[in-house]
Amino acid sequence: MGHLSREAGQLLTWFAILFLLGLFLANPAMLYASLIPIFIYLAGISIPLPEVEAKRIGLTGSAWVDETREVLISGRIYRGIGTVIVYDELPKHFELVKGSNYKVFWKGFRERTFCFSYQVRCTKRGNYYFKGVDWESRHALGLRVPRRGSSKESSRLSIRPKVFTFRRLRILQNRAYVMYPMESVIKVGPRSTDFREIRDYHPHDPFKFINWKASAKVWARGKVNPLANEYEREGKQSVWIFLDAHPEMSIGTSIQNTFEHAIKVASGVAYHFLTRGFRLGMYVYNDLGMTFYPDTGKKQFYRIFEELLKLKPLGVGVHVYWEEGLSKAVEKNRKYLISLSPHIVIITHVSPHRIEDLSYGLKRILTYRGKTRRAKTIVVNVLPYDLIPRRNEMEMFAANLLTTRSTRLSRQLRRTGAIVLDWNPREENLGMKLMNCVKLR
Repeated sequence: MGHLSREAGQLLTWFAILFLLGLFLANPAMLYASLIPIFIYLAGISIPLPEVEAKRIGLTGSAWVDETREVLISGRIYRGIGTVIVYDELPKHFELVKGSNYKVFWKGFRERTFCFSYQVRCTKRGNYYFKGVDWESRHALGLRVPRRGSSKESSRLSIRPKVFTFRRLRILQNRAYVMYPMESVIKVGPRSTDFREIRDYHPHDPFKFINWKASAKVWARGKVNPLANEYEREGKQSVWIFLDAHPEMSIGTSIQNTFEHAIKVASGVAYHFLTRGFRLGMYVYNDLGMTFYPDTGKKQFYRIFEELLKLKPLGVGVHVYWEEGLSKAVEKNRKYLISLSPHIVIITHVSPHRIEDLSYGLKRILTYRGKTRRAKTIVVNVLPYDLIPRRNEMEMFAANLLTTRSTRLSRQLRRTGAIVLDWNPREENLGMKLMNCVKLR
């Protein structure tokens, strides 16, 4: 039934005052007047509070960042008489686009059903959990304490970052080549039956690969080392991503910051290569070392994508103990760099106090992977300073100055042989920036 409210106590107080005054003054009018509050009290407490059943439709599954979803709230109100407030609490980073998630209904003598909808938009990636629809029922005369409740069901919505799609560059083969050609094959892995060339025999080659006829011809010329057949390897080249989770990657606002755009780049690169048959692995450094072992196919993409939804930059202060830098990340993954000789994509922000570590890490990559012409290294330098709200010309000048400093530091990284892309996510399209990876022969 619910506890009595302060108003119910006030009615009893007025009844007692009028009744005692009527007895003391022997005034029948006051005695009759004292019956009014007690009648209202007895009639009011006999009316129960309304009961509510509600459910939500529309906030389940997954959605993309900035995608608009329509939410439907429906239910029924039974028993009691009074006002019912139904509201659906939204998590942080959700924006109400259309309609209202807060409605007020009046419950009379008959049972009532209700239904309303609203539209929301989520501005940031992540997994969001929604509890049940909340409601509050209030007594018609206000004689009982309002009752609050919530529906039992809960829902989970995964907000996924938009994946960059890179169009294939249609360029004549005799004029140019792209950095990561689609026909690029791996250097390790099972050999196919497609003949490639004749080369010198190596101690680890099977005896069946020895070309005895060609070897006999060179033996007649005095060459002792036999010749062997080389066959094409099965599969395509490997790709390895190094994603930086340093606290500096959180420069910007809580919604638009460096790390959010870095996540978009990482997911876009992973989708691009995994859907084309490449083997891809990833390592998140400055984040206690999260490794995704090299694999192929969409299953690998969804595995990486789900973990990227939960990923956050390392907290401020924690980096004192856990910061490892690119050089240590390369050391931890050297077995993959040596065995796979992959293309490498490094997503970071180039800053003065980390330029030495980045340069040393790029040199170690060249050492472990070897000076192969096919395998390339791209460093995506995300420039975050335009993401910071600027209130005056002085702050605009400071942002431009910091951007210029970061691009100047990128030139030092190019000396190591890496291709560095300075990307301003507010002003430039990443796909257009990648066109800089096309070189004339």
